[in-house]
Amino acid sequence: MRNRKKKLRFIYVGFIMALVLLMIGGGYFVYAAMTAQDQKANDFQVGQVETKIEEVFNENIQEVNLDNSIEKDVSIKNTGTINQFVRVMVLPEVRSFINEDDSYVQILPLIIGKDLELENMDANWLDGADGYYYYIGSEVAPDESTNRLFESIKLSSSLSEQYHESDFSIYLKVETINCEESAFRNAWWQGEIPLEEPLKTIDNTLLGLL
Repeated sequence: MRNRKKKLRFIYVGFIMALVLLMIGGGYFVYAAMTAQDQKANDFQVGQVETKIEEVFNENIQEVNLDNSIEKDVSIKNTGTINQFVRVMVLPEVRSFINEDDSYVQILPLIIGKDLELENMDANWLDGADGYYYYIGSEVAPDESTNRLFESIKLSSSLSEQYHESDFSIYLKVETINCEESAFRNAWWQGEIPLEEPLKTIDNTLLGLL
């Protein structure tokens, strides 16, 4: 009789454990299904933030003479699905080859505004003094473009002989963000409100466009 009670108790405990596991398993399955469904809804609603650099530039130019303007008309097009704020970093690079076999390369400094001039910059672009130029003309709507960032470039005649026969390149780094106060502040100045110029003016101007 005692053995039978032990056996019944074991079966009862086993049944309860199986029921609990079934409930846990079923709850997990339902939660996973709800999560997947929510994720699909989010993916469907989120707009795309995409851009394209548009420029007018003669890629056949092989040599750049000092103090001569070269056409390079640059603007940014919104190829996404939502309005965007835009900023651009201009990165000039000069590579000087030391050895005749080009096995050793030296990177030479090139300072914008001193060694390199970006000519005819549009007034709707402001230099943030942080390496970026900010477009403050408007929110850039889908399929629309910014005003030109600059129209041409010119190397200073004061560059030394060290720059002679070196390779000169300009790289553009474009960053865009959706047009919300928290979005551009979090992405571009770590959630802080700029208190120093010129970022203070840029921040206030972008807020005024919302």
